[in-house]
Amino acid sequence: MISHPMGYKIPSDEEIADAIKRALARRGVVNSQRKLAELVRTELKTMDPDYTVAEERVRMLAIDRGLAKLSINARDTLTRTSSNKCPVCSKRMKHIKNLTVYGGSVDLGYRCSKCGYWTGLKARRPTRYIFSLKD
Repeated sequence: MISHPMGYKIPSDEEIADAIKRALARRGVVNSQRKLAELVRTELKTMDPDYTVAEERVRMLAIDRGLAKLSINARDTLTRTSSNKCPVCSKRMKHIKNLTVYGGSVDLGYRCSKCGYWTGLKARRPTRYIFSLKD
């Protein structure tokens, strides 16, 4: 826990992970990152009314610790994929290649082995995250 002069406190990763587990146990499925963060903040405030947490930190902890099953809705953009860094979890993505009938290979895009996000040669931008209880 870190206290700030602005009047809020930042909980530890462990406290946030526990709050994510409780929020998902109550709801089962949460259909947005914003809603999950609100539910986690509500859980954290039962521990300390000054606790707060950012949406991105909740998403990253849920992914890193394997606390939730994640579905990612995305839309195509006009820009080409330029990075192999995952926009969802910041991990390195792997090339998706296909072999041709002539023995060569063709780049199809990238896939993240950590969170499952994928993109083709045209970039896909994540638009909604759906979190659910792990089986």
